[in-house]
Amino acid sequence: MLFYLAEPAALLGIVLALLIGIYVHDGAQVVAARLLRDPSPLRSGRLTASLKHRVSPFSAVAMLIAGVGWTEPIPMNDVWRKRRFHVAAAVLAGPLAYLLLAFVSIVGFKFVSEPLLLVEGDRILKVAGAGGFPARLLLWMAGTFGSLFILSLIPVPPADGGRVLFLLGPQTPSWHRAHYQLRENNVGIVILLVILLLPVLFVSFPSVVGQLILPLLRGLGRIVNIDVALG
Repeated sequence: MLFYLAEPAALLGIVLALLIGIYVHDGAQVVAARLLRDPSPLRSGRLTASLKHRVSPFSAVAMLIAGVGWTEPIPMNDVWRKRRFHVAAAVLAGPLAYLLLAFVSIVGFKFVSEPLLLVEGDRILKVAGAGGFPARLLLWMAGTFGSLFILSLIPVPPADGGRVLFLLGPQTPSWHRAHYQLRENNVGIVILLVILLLPVLFVSFPSVVGQLILPLLRGLGRIVNIDVALG
């Protein structure tokens, strides 16, 4: 995010998307859990306006440098094995909320963007291009929401994907040891930081999120019949 201080639309889009995404993600998980008869997330205070307990210092650093991070896991009633599918469904409501926000941003981008004409062989394509400030703002918001969605599905705790993986995975001693190392010894946090920060600090390092975000946004754009021109 620090690399976009000279680009107001990009910086504002990232900040707005992070704030909106954090609250909507947590709200979706709390509401989903309550619908599945688990009141414990509602009692955790994650529906309040405070950012406390939502973002860890490590995630905050990732957001500041890479423009994307993760939220802290919401306490849920996963003590009994028989409730693992209920908890997994509530957890997945968070990533789905990110995806919905990205789609809404793409829809908004469609209505405020300026059409561009691109030549491809003997064809002239009409593509949605980010011309004005509102269009660039919405496109950056869509990109940030999409990046949050991708990161949340990485199968490593504390990401939502990691939580679902170990909820539904086998209950063997080796599986428990792996979960302990990833969660309690913060190995999972280190992996997420490597995934997010190394591509920013070293241009030649491949970016998992960067490689997936463009196809995701273009796929969402095709749902509403636009071809998003990025870059």
